Amino acid sequence: MLPASKRLTKDKDIKRVNKAGQSYFSPLFKLKYLANDKSLSRFTVVVSNKVSKKAVLRNRLRRQLREIIRLNLKKIKSGHDIIVSVKSQSLGKTYQDLENSLNLALKKSKLLK
Repeated sequence: MLPASKRLTKDKDIKRVNKAGQSYFSPLFKLKYLANDKSLSRFTVVVSNKVSKKAVLRNRLRRQLREIIRLNLKKIKSGHDIIVSVKSQSLGKTYQDLENSLNLALKKSKLLK
């Protein structure tokens, strides 16, 4: 489970990132990121009803992505707020595909060390 200190939970912080953050689009994800004044990076994963009407599938994707982020925390640069929005193409992908795609998106957006 992703530690609470690494989660981006406050609505005002999420709105700030959505409004002023930079974007990176990959086939499976949309990343929005913005530098924060903290010494750690915080994350939130967004899976909308457009991806799947079934909550079971949305929650599974959310859990898998949080776990991928948790396992790669040491590789990710600190001092950023990051929103990972999942696209509908992610549905039905294996854990390995999700991990590779997210790592590639983070690398291309220059958020990996």
